Amino acid sequence: MVDVGLIEVGVLLVVVCMWFLRRRDPRLAGVLVVGDLGHSPRMLYHATSLVQHGWKVRLIGYLHTDLPASLQCSQVECVLLNDVATWFKNWPRAFFPLVALIKVPLTAWSIWYALALRTSPCVLFVQTPPAIPSLLVSRISAILCGISVIIDWHNLGYTILSLKLGAAHPLVKLAEWLERWTGKYAYAHLFVTDAMKRYLEERWNLSGMKRVLHDRPGPQFQAIDSEVRDDYRRKFAALLNDQHLHEHRALVLTSTSWTPDEDMDMLLRAMSLYNSDAKQPSSNLPPISLVITGKGPLRSAYEAKFRQCAERENWTHVNTTMAWLAVDDYPRLLGCVDVGLSLHTSSSNLDLPMKVVDMLGCHVPVCALNFACLHELIKPDVNGVVFSNASELATSLTAMLRSYPHCRATELHSCGFLPGTPSCWTENWDLNVLPLLPIVQDPSIVSR
Repeated sequence: MVDVGLIEVGVLLVVVCMWFLRRRDPRLAGVLVVGDLGHSPRMLYHATSLVQHGWKVRLIGYLHTDLPASLQCSQVECVLLNDVATWFKNWPRAFFPLVALIKVPLTAWSIWYALALRTSPCVLFVQTPPAIPSLLVSRISAILCGISVIIDWHNLGYTILSLKLGAAHPLVKLAEWLERWTGKYAYAHLFVTDAMKRYLEERWNLSGMKRVLHDRPGPQFQAIDSEVRDDYRRKFAALLNDQHLHEHRALVLTSTSWTPDEDMDMLLRAMSLYNSDAKQPSSNLPPISLVITGKGPLRSAYEAKFRQCAERENWTHVNTTMAWLAVDDYPRLLGCVDVGLSLHTSSSNLDLPMKVVDMLGCHVPVCALNFACLHELIKPDVNGVVFSNASELATSLTAMLRSYPHCRATELHSCGFLPGTPSCWTENWDLNVLPLLPIVQDPSIVSR
């Protein structure tokens, strides 16, 4: 005999689900980032593409940086999550388990409010990492509210946690299990690399449609002609108070978040080696203006390191400028660059650096630190070069810049992305993501 209590619970669940489903808007798409929306370009590109295809968009996340003008329109609403992490940012690492016990439930409630206690979106794009608690809340929302969840796998969250705690730590093992369990089932999965798709299909047996969506730049990242480049370089020389930028120097740029996962000591050693080589009368190497953009916890320490090394070794052929640029200024400066550097390493060896994507969008030849799946983006001597240590980086720069401005870097400047691959976000998104959407909206409803 069936327990009456179980029947009542079943009826209650059906009623609850029907209430949530009644509140779902079939023309609304959600974009969830448990992070700063303004510094989540791939997710903002999703939002822009959705708007262009007639969807209303709800952006869910933190807003520490202004949104681009294209998303400040009536079709886009922004629901802010409580930034619980700021409450504990100065706590010692020893308190990490306690902080997690407080942070995860509060963040989960904040996400649940944005998804279910308001009008629910029909489809939800979820950025991971961070995977906890966004994947769990999204899965519950999919069940109760009928939301079609599309997980956008940027990396594996537990591998990032392992950098802090160690791969064998119990919390890392727990995080891996939770990420696998909550991320397995979704309406669809997007991956930033072919390698990530293969790995998760084989190891985690994901359920749902699967597509690789390689990162591609927005329209602001594009090649500029030589006359405009010269004008921009003069303007940035004044803006950054560095007159070297418009002298007869090669302009080299790297961007960083100034965290331990990028080896800035390697860059420092490479600049020292380049300076020594360039000093030789027969080197035929130009002086370098190195611009390092970004902000983060290690910036001030490395500013001092670079300054002290330059003074101690009398850097005559390398000048370094640290900068934090406005959103609109960064792509303009990037378009002026002769060589772009990437020191990105991957905690999983399955993701690719967005900074390199932006460089290729501006047709800037790239010098990138090599790792497992970089070949999906860079082919040596086609659109860039790769290196593994400071000596190889210095050697690569000398090979690219010798006889500047008539040098190898100039030859590579016109290459951009590898042949046969989409060169822009819109083309890539329309090809790989648009067919996945559960409802195709009226294309006439587009933000003006």
